Amino acid sequence: MFYVLIEQDLEEEDEPRHIYAELDSSRREVRRVEFYPNGLCFAYGGAYGRQEALSPAPYPEDLRTLNRPGEVEAHAITADVFHAIWGQAQERPDGFMGMFA
Repeated sequence: MFYVLIEQDLEEEDEPRHIYAELDSSRREVRRVEFYPNGLCFAYGGAYGRQEALSPAPYPEDLRTLNRPGEVEAHAITADVFHAIWGQAQERPDGFMGMFA
């Protein structure tokens, strides 16, 4: 497994600021957690299901190809960091629907 953090500094409020992804040996998403500037958190894959929301395209081996200076920065993270974030996602509202559950 590989683990990635994508940090986005975009003007759109409806775009996630932090995307944490767990990738399989083909570098395809297995689980993903998105954190938005308004405090919402969405999790996909694993116990959350919604695998259809995971990106079908593999991540590049060189994550720097995803970088756009001043907008997007992608880098590898450790499994421990991802698992801690995955655990936090379980403690937060699950997007809009979780707010009403």
